Amino acid sequence: MKKVSLLLLLTILGFLAQAQPAIAEQLRNRYAVKNGIDAMVSIRIDIPGITAPTKTVEVYLENGKPPKIKGAGLIILPRKEMINHFSELLSTGVQWIQLGTQGDIRIFKVVSLDPYSDWITADLKVNIKEIRIDEIDLVTRESGTYLMRHTYGNGNFPDHSEITFSTDKFSIPLKFLGKSDHSKIRESGGKVKGKITLDFIRFRVF
Repeated sequence: MKKVSLLLLLTILGFLAQAQPAIAEQLRNRYAVKNGIDAMVSIRIDIPGITAPTKTVEVYLENGKPPKIKGAGLIILPRKEMINHFSELLSTGVQWIQLGTQGDIRIFKVVSLDPYSDWITADLKVNIKEIRIDEIDLVTRESGTYLMRHTYGNGNFPDHSEITFSTDKFSIPLKFLGKSDHSKIRESGGKVKGKITLDFIRFRVF
């Protein structure tokens, strides 16, 4: 009976699975970054044990070069993959599985086929009318889980992103440029649960 159930499940997934649906190429075109990103971002954090005011940081990311960051005092910077996580998700060898549809939203599970990638699966909520990703529920190999919700203005990239996560204290999606003490971060059940809010004042792709 178990073998029959497993065979049925694999058959269903086989029908649902798509190596690269048409929407994938459209998303790659939307989120393409040829050389880099020039951004100004306001960062708010809600992490147990960390007290920090809202920070505004200028970030210049050019492919193949160290990032350039400007900001006053202790700089709390989202990791590069939090600013442009679309590229990795859309460029890695993956398997797409359509899970369902909710109006203009199509839900996909994207499975990484790269055994060395940092992430395993990502559940995407894709607005097929606007050709954009509104939500990513990411499961990583070693760094916990991340739920990223995006809202957009007139550009191709989000104006506002909220990232909630459950990870260990050394894998939170932030870099601290300056003196910082990870021992102050409070864990719950061996995990750190928190939220990072990004408001992009400027976001230029070049």
